[in-house]
Amino acid sequence: MNQKEFPIANSYRTLVSVVIASLLTACGVNPQNVDVDLNTTLPEAKTTVFNNAVRQLGKANLIYGRGSLHVMSKPVFDRTGTSLPTKGEIPQDISEMVKSTLNGFGGDILYIPYDPEFMINTAQTGYSEWGDKVLPNVVLVGGLTEFDRGLVTKEEGFDISGSAEELGIPMGLDFEDTRKNSLARITLDFNLLDFNTFMGIPFIQAVNTISVHKGLGVDSLGFTVYGQTLGVRGNIKKVQGRHAAVRLLVQLSVIQVIGKYQKLPYWRLLPGSESDPVVLDAVREEFYSLASADRIAKIQEFLYLYSNDVEISGRLDVKTRNAMSKFQTQYGLQGKQPMSEEVYLALFENVPLDIKALVRRKQVSAMIDNYQNNLRSLALNETPPSDMVVANASPPKVNDLKAVKLGEVKVWTNKQEFTIGEPMEIFFEVSQPMFVRIVTVNSAGKMATLFPNPYQNDNFVRPGKTFRIPPLGSPVSLKVGAPVGVDKIRAAASISPISADTFPLGNDGEFTAGATTQGFSTMGAEFKVLAGSSNQAAFNK
Repeated sequence: MNQKEFPIANSYRTLVSVVIASLLTACGVNPQNVDVDLNTTLPEAKTTVFNNAVRQLGKANLIYGRGSLHVMSKPVFDRTGTSLPTKGEIPQDISEMVKSTLNGFGGDILYIPYDPEFMINTAQTGYSEWGDKVLPNVVLVGGLTEFDRGLVTKEEGFDISGSAEELGIPMGLDFEDTRKNSLARITLDFNLLDFNTFMGIPFIQAVNTISVHKGLGVDSLGFTVYGQTLGVRGNIKKVQGRHAAVRLLVQLSVIQVIGKYQKLPYWRLLPGSESDPVVLDAVREEFYSLASADRIAKIQEFLYLYSNDVEISGRLDVKTRNAMSKFQTQYGLQGKQPMSEEVYLALFENVPLDIKALVRRKQVSAMIDNYQNNLRSLALNETPPSDMVVANASPPKVNDLKAVKLGEVKVWTNKQEFTIGEPMEIFFEVSQPMFVRIVTVNSAGKMATLFPNPYQNDNFVRPGKTFRIPPLGSPVSLKVGAPVGVDKIRAAASISPISADTFPLGNDGEFTAGATTQGFSTMGAEFKVLAGSSNQAAFNK
């Protein structure tokens, strides 16, 4: 038997020798001659699913007429301390990602670098003047706050082995397949600070988490011939890029924070997102704080952006009614009151974000100026149609306010005397969150609303900040108008919205008796108007 099996064994050994020799020949006998082909790729622009949303938010800021915003970002780091121990699985410093996102908005949302050392050095060398610098309105702060590496780990596999010795063939076979999957989560926190006070702005924040997956697959095949083992092994490892995942987190979070602060429906730009109650509540506050004529004018502004050729008049004319009917039919709001909160929110949320709307914004801004300067006083004196009156915008009942302690409102001007046509500044602040309305009454008894206005239309204000009329960085100025005499400034604040109809002021420019018991905190100021130009008081560009 041994003599018969010997030639077979020799044949297998010969076969193995030939295979090994062939493999060595294919690789090259001299190890120094080993070569590897490298694939070459050209540089390419980094794109993510949120790149378009970043650009669109800047366009939305222009279309909605929110005005310029200067944003500074402090350095943003990994606050978990795991970037170094994990050998860079997550980035330690994501400041540049934040800068790129802020600088990608455009649309009057401008990024202000935070680099004190550079500014001091350039000032000391005379290369730059401090007065030329643009100061930020807000400061973005935050960091990576959570990194859970092994949140979920799952392994699956199977193996098979066998032998052909029973068939007289000295060969064994082994096969193994293994699959491993793991899940990690990364969380990023952002908050917005007021640059003047360095206080956090309530509700203007973002906390987002992204799940990152990693998979490992291994296949191995081995066979044995007379104790000589040959095998083939392959494995593939797929890891979702964690640095790329952090960039997505940064873009999403910055969009949310800036969108909230500017009161924009940013969720329209993010696939699968729901509306933000912080923004919608701010729009509701704006809606209920407007006088009837101003409410109609705001609706006309929206309708014009929807490509309806209506005039901003504060009056419910035929064109406005037809445009409202068309909008309500298109968005399934038939039967709703034209001045209802639901219709107003629908108008706000669905403004077109295209070039046509951008052009119409420039046109409607001029119409708003004409309304404020010429048409508003006429519209305010008219009785609004019954279907344009908001039923639940009535003043709060006295009994409802007894248990609530009112805060204080303070108002003052930058000086006590002005010539006609001279720019002026008005400042105010509150001691607790309240709705504020400020009016001026000239020496002839003519009253005009100073706050809210088209450039500061959110009159729900919070403490810890001094507010300025007009706001810093605004393209308009507030100029003193005729006639000569003593003008009055009257400010009222309340925990409930204040419309022009409920403002507690008499015809003499003084607060009505019992204003405080009706739930208002009040304060007044006066200034002298001296001879100058004959321009009427108004916001002027």
